[in-house]
Amino acid sequence: MTSEIILAIVEIFGIFTIGWLARHKVYIREAELDRWSRFVIDFIFPFLVFNSIVMNFEAERLGELWPLPLLGFGMIAFGALAGFFLRRGVSNQSPATVKTFHHFCAINNYGFIPIIIIYNLWGEAALARLFFFNLGSSIGYWTIGVTLLGESDLRRTAKNMLSPSLLALFLALVLSITGYNQAIPGVVLKICGTIGAAAIPLILILVGASIYPFPSMQNKRDLAYLTGVRLVLLPLLMIGILLLLPLTNDVRAIALIVALMPASVSSSILTRRYGGDPDYASGAAVITTFFAIITLPLGLWLLQGFLPAP
Repeated sequence: MTSEIILAIVEIFGIFTIGWLARHKVYIREAELDRWSRFVIDFIFPFLVFNSIVMNFEAERLGELWPLPLLGFGMIAFGALAGFFLRRGVSNQSPATVKTFHHFCAINNYGFIPIIIIYNLWGEAALARLFFFNLGSSIGYWTIGVTLLGESDLRRTAKNMLSPSLLALFLALVLSITGYNQAIPGVVLKICGTIGAAAIPLILILVGASIYPFPSMQNKRDLAYLTGVRLVLLPLLMIGILLLLPLTNDVRAIALIVALMPASVSSSILTRRYGGDPDYASGAAVITTFFAIITLPLGLWLLQGFLPAP
């Protein structure tokens, strides 16, 4: 299990590097980052979500799996609540830095790294459960996460919640629960799977491009503070609660994996659109992901008695 986690994080940094080099060689320009990130997130990623759910969601287990989206939203809400107290420890009290820190208390990398780790550990069925979990995470991301950065336009928030990824998830769930997913032609699913497989590397390339030339890392104390909060304090609190809840092992496993995740890498792009400190966000994404090489294997080793065998 430890080797899969380390390889997943090395893989992510490798793809970051490709994006950084693409920006350095001017294959990707600053002005193009927002347009291309929307193309990947709103157009390519929904194919991955749709294909995974219709192919692998266990509709007959809905009575056991229904807590997943509630846990996804609840973990973001818990982080946001804790952030109201933890933000007092930020040394640079500029509004942009404080908002970005508070955002990271609520939003971690619930998508990209868990996709790689969970798929490698437990396969396609577990990946479908992660996407169901991320139904709640995505709602929290576009409501709580964006609001913490200063975006409070209800119309825009509602538009974000009706994102193509969420619509693809809802459609796939309806088809799976009603059994109509069996009527989808195999060639359609093949196309969706092939297109969707490009989503994760593409978004990681764009994140790598967004941190070019490199985060300044000037705010070292606050980056260290956020690293401790995001990788140690908040996971300990969340895991303590998760172990007390009456959940099935595979449902709890998804939540435990996500609780251990570093800061959201996509927030380096999000802060450019909705406010906050993009340089601090990029530094946080890099530093917390790097130190997750240590904390993730350690956390999963300590929790192995609560996780299904690979």
